[in-house]
Amino acid sequence: MKVAIYCRLSREDDDKIHENDESESIQNQKSMLINYAIERNWDICNIYCDEDYSGIDSERPEFNKLLEDAQNHKFDIVLCKTQSRFTRDMEIVERYLHNKFIEWNIRFVSLIDNVDTLDKGNKKSRQINGLVNEWYLEDLSENIRKTFDSKRKQGLHIGSFVCYGYKRSLENKNKLIIDTEVAEVIKLIFNLYEQGNGVTKIAMELNDKGILTPTKYKQSQGINFKNQGKNIDYWCESTVSKILKNEVYIGNLVQGYNKKISYKSKKMKNQPKSKWIIVENTHEPIITKEQFYKVQEIFKSKTRRCKNGEVHIFASKLVCLDCGTKLYKCQNDRGYIYFSCKGSKKLYGTCTTHSIGYENLKNLVTQKIKEKILAFYDFDNISDELFVSNDNLNKAKLLQNKKEMLSKDMESINKAIKELYLNKVNGKVPEEVFEDLNASFLSDKSTKQKELSKTENDLSNLKEKELNSKFIKKQKEKIINHFKDFKELNYDIVNSFIDYIEVGEKDKKANSQDVVIHWNF
Repeated sequence: MKVAIYCRLSREDDDKIHENDESESIQNQKSMLINYAIERNWDICNIYCDEDYSGIDSERPEFNKLLEDAQNHKFDIVLCKTQSRFTRDMEIVERYLHNKFIEWNIRFVSLIDNVDTLDKGNKKSRQINGLVNEWYLEDLSENIRKTFDSKRKQGLHIGSFVCYGYKRSLENKNKLIIDTEVAEVIKLIFNLYEQGNGVTKIAMELNDKGILTPTKYKQSQGINFKNQGKNIDYWCESTVSKILKNEVYIGNLVQGYNKKISYKSKKMKNQPKSKWIIVENTHEPIITKEQFYKVQEIFKSKTRRCKNGEVHIFASKLVCLDCGTKLYKCQNDRGYIYFSCKGSKKLYGTCTTHSIGYENLKNLVTQKIKEKILAFYDFDNISDELFVSNDNLNKAKLLQNKKEMLSKDMESINKAIKELYLNKVNGKVPEEVFEDLNASFLSDKSTKQKELSKTENDLSNLKEKELNSKFIKKQKEKIINHFKDFKELNYDIVNSFIDYIEVGEKDKKANSQDVVIHWNF
């Protein structure tokens, strides 16, 4: 009888002395299995060894070579120390031990747990072993995740790579410190965007200045960092956009925004913001909070930019007083710039032009903003009270309670599914009963999951609304103080003061036109 010996060492039980040496654990497995084969006069045709691989990993190189040789019937027996050394995946147990190996006429034997596929009587024991092994990995994965989450909640950085603009502290590898070589690049990006430049124009300017992209910069520092992007040599819109939206630059550590879809898979899935772990003030900021949240407001406004990446000072601010349609920028043959209602261009003429000259509007808005500054210049009357709604606080408590209740329901359903499966394996539950109950559990689980996701999103939106309200008072004071002596109206000033402007149709007889400004504060 020809036998193939398979040994595996996972990262969890690795006791290697040197990374190029085989571990004693592998040597012990080999010695034990070789002696076992010799005692039974089995002819050892090959020894397959995988080190630093989990039992759930189906991409183990020697494991897959073993399966290929088994299919080509290069041996009669697969010999392992335990069934878990071969695999901890119940699906693989069923696929190979109870199907493919039988089809290929391959016998599977393990020493410690007495698994032998030649003995049909212990099939249920093998299935229970497979289930217990898989549960072990599931529990291990969950424990590791909880440990990592605990560290994240403590404000410790546990990622493999740090964010562009920072580096690890030499005294504490879990703490971020500013990378002074590129911190000015971060400031430049935020300043350019706040001044009305689009992400495309910012990327072009960074490329023109010859500034290394985050990936190229990391590689220039000797960091083995790889990016899946097609072109890592040039700045692009998505890179600039990610930087502008990242709270790390105001001193907040944001982690847990993606996770593995399963302990069986290496694929990652993006998480809703409600599941992110955000710890404030964990490291020195590069950008002020006022500037960061102002940039986020600009993002929300979704201003339309010209081909050169610039925006005109009233971009996305002008609305028709009568039909609510946005006004768009026009220019006639003589170079006269004006704004006109889009509704006037629609079929059957659903609205009139509501035309207003660019310079006339600019002069009017300049005057109104200066009046606004004068009216609000008495800072003694500004309350320090935060605008937090009691109604919103009550809603948040109700949503949090609902979230906790749904999470407990999900845990109960998962536990019931596991117990049901174990009862099926033990023969306590017939197959048809299992199918009906399992389908019912899965349906209930799907419904609860949808409700939980909606609740988490609602809670996240409410918390974000309250967070933004805390900056209203500070923002107002900073804006007025910053622009109190402005000379020329620009996009930054308009966006800071004005939410939107309604423009009415001209009354030619009275030579007047209604212009209603809706302020940010």
